[in-house]
Amino acid sequence: MSTYFQNLVQDVRCDARAFAQNRAALCVALLFLLPWFAAIVTGRNTNPFPALGEIFGLMLVYWFFTRRRAVEETRVRQPIVESALALALVLAWMLFRIGQYTNVYVLPTVSVANVRDVMDTIAPKMLEMVLLPLALWLALGYRPRELGLRSMRFDWIPPLLPIAVLLYFGLQHHTPEEWWARFVYFLFGAGIPEEFLFRGIVQTRLIALVKNPAWGLYLAALAFGFSHLPINLAGASPNNWLSAFQTAFTFQLGIGLALGYAYYRVRALPPLMLLHTLLNAAP
Repeated sequence: MSTYFQNLVQDVRCDARAFAQNRAALCVALLFLLPWFAAIVTGRNTNPFPALGEIFGLMLVYWFFTRRRAVEETRVRQPIVESALALALVLAWMLFRIGQYTNVYVLPTVSVANVRDVMDTIAPKMLEMVLLPLALWLALGYRPRELGLRSMRFDWIPPLLPIAVLLYFGLQHHTPEEWWARFVYFLFGAGIPEEFLFRGIVQTRLIALVKNPAWGLYLAALAFGFSHLPINLAGASPNNWLSAFQTAFTFQLGIGLALGYAYYRVRALPPLMLLHTLLNAAP
């Protein structure tokens, strides 16, 4: 047991030293924390610590279980073309949401059992963020495994604790009927589509493009935060616009960074899809 703790302390020191010597990682950490600091000093968020605890806690869990594992390389054949294509999908989704929320078109309201917004959110997201990019990247010669669509036993070990906590929290705060409806809605309306597009496609392409994991993670998280602006601003009065941007570039960017780090350490999307679903459904 003493040897285990000695090795753990050694790992902490080694990785902390490597982080302190990594200029890109330090810059990303600073850029990530600046919006939070601005929110605190302006009084717009006087208690950010639960949210930051959730973000850093998830990253810590993944670091703990993968600290002695080599990072798997993801093969990207054409970084420039594929990055542009991936970001075009993000932009297309944002434009779709803007048109929807400004009543350029009206989608039919469809519910299945207790699951709402099937045509409003679930169907468009599954089409634009899963089926379309999957077809494109399969056509480019990639295998599903290379896009993160794998599930091995170890892949499920790091997220076990946060999944268990979120399941307990969700069951404590929702009736079984509410919990099931929320789980299904966020599984197909957030967990599966957003993880596949932003982690499986966008993040890996940006890392290959900039040739730096820290900057690639941050840029993908930034795109993730940007993609939430239409829904954050939908129906908001001008007085609340600042709050919409604040949410996008603090909590939503932070969750994107944490999930991105998790995917960088373990190249498997199914556990992250479940984790993402529970992060949305449990509160």
